Amino acid sequence: MGAHEAICSEVLKAITPGPEEREHVVSLAEALMDRLRALLEDEGIEGDVRLEGSLAKDTWLSGEADVDIFVRFKPEVPREFFRKDFLRIARKAAEGLRQVERYAEHPYLECWSDGVRINIVPCYDVRPGEWLSATDRTPYHTEFVKSRLTEELKGDVRLLKKFMKGIGAYGAELRTGGFSGYLCELLVIYYGGFLKALKGALRWRRGTLIDIAGHYEGREDEAREFFRHHLIVVDPVDPYRNVAAPVRLDKMCLFMAAAREFMLRPSRTFFFPPEPRPLGPRELVELLSSRGTSIIAIHTRTGGMVPDVLWGQVYRTLRALRGTLAREGFEVLRTSAWSDERENCVLLLEFASSILPPVVRRIGPPVWVEEHVERFLSKNMTDPGLVCGPYVEGDRWVVLIRRRWPDAKEFLVKKLSERGGRDIGVASLLARQIEEGFEVLRDGEIAKLCSGLEGFSSFLRDFLVGRPAWLAGRSA
Repeated sequence: MGAHEAICSEVLKAITPGPEEREHVVSLAEALMDRLRALLEDEGIEGDVRLEGSLAKDTWLSGEADVDIFVRFKPEVPREFFRKDFLRIARKAAEGLRQVERYAEHPYLECWSDGVRINIVPCYDVRPGEWLSATDRTPYHTEFVKSRLTEELKGDVRLLKKFMKGIGAYGAELRTGGFSGYLCELLVIYYGGFLKALKGALRWRRGTLIDIAGHYEGREDEAREFFRHHLIVVDPVDPYRNVAAPVRLDKMCLFMAAAREFMLRPSRTFFFPPEPRPLGPRELVELLSSRGTSIIAIHTRTGGMVPDVLWGQVYRTLRALRGTLAREGFEVLRTSAWSDERENCVLLLEFASSILPPVVRRIGPPVWVEEHVERFLSKNMTDPGLVCGPYVEGDRWVVLIRRRWPDAKEFLVKKLSERGGRDIGVASLLARQIEEGFEVLRDGEIAKLCSGLEGFSSFLRDFLVGRPAWLAGRSA
């Protein structure tokens, strides 16, 4: 047995649920499903209660069980039923458990029992291609995967999921932009195993197409033109859906980079990254103040936005702020964001320098380009910030102009105070929260957020280090 196989065997033992855990989780699911069936029958409602997801496919990880219970209804059932009666019945079935109503395309119930998350989701019982809601595909996904997975491949799926989690590429939600559990299952099925999937990913390039069911056989270019995505994995049960659509380019490339590194230097670290040593307030202040760059944090509230809406607002805002600040002359090296997805949100921007020289040299057109020269001279000679010029240097007109905003923090405080920053690209829902209150912190000041925001300290440390744990095996 080689080093890769030995590590995979060791990891698989640790992540495969044992008999007692299986019995506990399955019993929990069956009891809740029985209650749902009884309640539906009592109310004379016809619905097919089914177990779906990783538990049904036996690809779940020990200690990380998710129970997905779906109820299939006839197409005649109105959507209004999902919003009212279904949630009422689901809440009654899960009575005594901690419950939260979630909203995707339509409402569903999320609840917890003994640390196990349970989703109770409605969908329609329709034929493939006649979808009435996004969740209608899920039962067909379950059937397809179960028909293709051997016992050995189930273990390979577990390994791939754990690998994705370990490197930070697991999860199709907007916050992560990574690989869903279903996508991991399809990759293992397509390549024939975990290690084969890693090797296969090394050959990926922009526009990579994986079509397990052969929907586009002989028409691959047509598929690429239709989906227009960097990674295309055609859903075996729906030729018009790309299962890899949520995967951002950086997460696709992160997986490729980690796969290459694992094949070169296999280690448990890819699956079980070590918990970083927490940094104290003084260490954080020193680290923030001594790195040679400047970091600005914008802290505001989330206003109860659901996570996918929140992260859509956050990423849109970061892109806009980066562009706005660049136009003011600031070089933004990196951006990132943190949220507890309940109350608080922090946007981070790292600058080469957040304070620029007060005067900027503005180079104009060559002296012989009369039309442009006239415009340049007229504009700059009336600029109240003119310091010197216009004068000729070489073959061009040049002026020295006082910057409107030499300090990025002052710029952000001013602009965010006006309409929540909408004028500099802050997304509307986030701008509404900023109007209610915000703070802008720079460098060592940011450390104070660590004491008040649970989980922010670990995020900040990872942001400052920047290097994935799985690179530790590479010599300096």
